[in-house]
Amino acid sequence: MANSHLQPAEQHQLQASLTVSQLNARARQLLERNLAQVWVEGEVSNFTASSAGHWYFILKDEQAQLPCVMFAGRNALTPRRPNNGDRLLLKGSLSLYEGRGQYQLLAEALRFSGEGDLLARLEALKKKLAEEGLFAPEHKRALPKMPLTLGVISSLQGAALQDVLQVLQRRWPLAQVLVYPAQVQGVEAPASLRRALALAQYHGQPEVILLTRGGGSLEDLQAFNDETLARMVAASAMPVITGVGHETDFTLVDFVADQRAATPSVAAETASPDAASLLQQLERLRQNLNLAMTSYLRGLQQRLDHLSLKAEAPLRLGQQKQQALHYLAKRLASQHPQQRLQRTQNQLHQLTNRLATATPAKQIKEQQQRLVQLSRRLQTSLNNQQEIRHLKLRQAVSRLHSLSPLNTLNRGYALAQTQANQLIRTASQVAVGDLITLRLAEGALECRVEQTLPKAVRN
Repeated sequence: MANSHLQPAEQHQLQASLTVSQLNARARQLLERNLAQVWVEGEVSNFTASSAGHWYFILKDEQAQLPCVMFAGRNALTPRRPNNGDRLLLKGSLSLYEGRGQYQLLAEALRFSGEGDLLARLEALKKKLAEEGLFAPEHKRALPKMPLTLGVISSLQGAALQDVLQVLQRRWPLAQVLVYPAQVQGVEAPASLRRALALAQYHGQPEVILLTRGGGSLEDLQAFNDETLARMVAASAMPVITGVGHETDFTLVDFVADQRAATPSVAAETASPDAASLLQQLERLRQNLNLAMTSYLRGLQQRLDHLSLKAEAPLRLGQQKQQALHYLAKRLASQHPQQRLQRTQNQLHQLTNRLATATPAKQIKEQQQRLVQLSRRLQTSLNNQQEIRHLKLRQAVSRLHSLSPLNTLNRGYALAQTQANQLIRTASQVAVGDLITLRLAEGALECRVEQTLPKAVRN
């Protein structure tokens, strides 16, 4: 046997040996079990992004380096793609790529260097303002239900302002929107935002103020973590709605504002009622009011009828006798000779009028007047039809002229024809030495082909 010279202890050790794959698998399990969640800080180098969206890079310091990978599902949540030279704080777990025996960090989240200090300062400032009561719910003011003037503080160049204006125009076009432009990012942004808010307070016109900007990293949103700006928002004379960043972004002004919205568009929806819903609600109220008034009036009418019947019962007998007496008096008066003569004269007058209106002369005159009116209407209609047809004819002539080949020739073009009067569209239709005719806007040219080119040649 090949290993017969080994001692028994050595034979046992050989039987218990591992393959490379087995060893790498055990090492990976140990790393993933004991270093499942770690934070590590360093500088990015050799950064690459695969076509699938995964990030591969090296995290290094002065003495060592660590291969890292951040898969597409994780890096989609980061504010931006890191560059070589950026300092990162990575959260992840250690694993081992068994194929190469190389261990690496599987990054789950990252922060750019400096974010930790920013977050610490922000938390300290947030705690300070909270202890002063600036976040207390009892200090939050109710928003106006149907504001007619709204103020918007945002960047004129940002998409957030356009989103807000579009939402307000769609939901509540009755409101006047006053825009107070300000820088929303950079060193000058806090002072610019404070000036815009102070200007809105000075005007005193907006019933509610929207403080908005689009999404960004923690550094991009730093202007909205300014302490002075937060205190101005808390002391504002009119309610303030913030719509800063995305749904997961929180800034200091969000806590002191009267209402915090997830995005600028949601802030606009919060500040404005839906005009279409209000119209539907008003229509329902109008219908309910009509039904209530109709029912109320019907009840009053029924009560009035009942009271009228009770009041008229004692008088009904006397009224019947008076009506009979009045009827007899009318019959007696109608038999008087003077009344009979008056009725005969009225009948004669009516017959005379009917005879006068039925004479042929009057009917002929009426028909003549009608004929004159119809002739005028016919002439007017003919004139209108003629004018319309003339206009259509001029339009057709104009289109025909624009499509005419002769009109194209007037612009400097020419028609090329063979001796058989066939139009030449490609150079392959003729050969060197053939005679061709160039038809111009005025006259024609007889030419001989000296050379053919397969494609148009430009100078």
